[in-house]
Amino acid sequence: MLETTCLIRRMTAHDLDGVMQVELESFPLPWSKESYLGELKNSFATYLVCDLEGEIAGFGGIWVVFEEAHITNVAIASQYRQRGLGTLLMEKLEAVAREKRAQRILLEVRTSNFPAQRMYKNLGFIPTGLRKEYYTDNKEDAIVMTKFLI
Repeated sequence: MLETTCLIRRMTAHDLDGVMQVELESFPLPWSKESYLGELKNSFATYLVCDLEGEIAGFGGIWVVFEEAHITNVAIASQYRQRGLGTLLMEKLEAVAREKRAQRILLEVRTSNFPAQRMYKNLGFIPTGLRKEYYTDNKEDAIVMTKFLI
């Protein structure tokens, strides 16, 4: 199974070409390479990659500020989706939040992204709000989901 061969590790600048491939196929409004370079220097942020024998199969990021953690993004390359890698990344990001003593984790997810919503619910996240017209590409609403860690 892929989860056993995927090495979850901290993202480095050397990973950014692979990260950008996943980013561009995953999001209608992709972040730039420069944005990720900035995030790698951000003391509040932790970014992880799923490394499959040198290939970036996915990545995720989290900010932890005081008692709150915020998932910035999680993406899996299309050929590796529905194989547990997103769950594995989310579990590692949660471990980062717990290590930094966060009391809750928040994220936003598109109302149309049912696979992600299902994964988040399976991980213990609950819907706690709605951000109207959150996504600027199509004015889609975002469901705010929260997992309480205490």
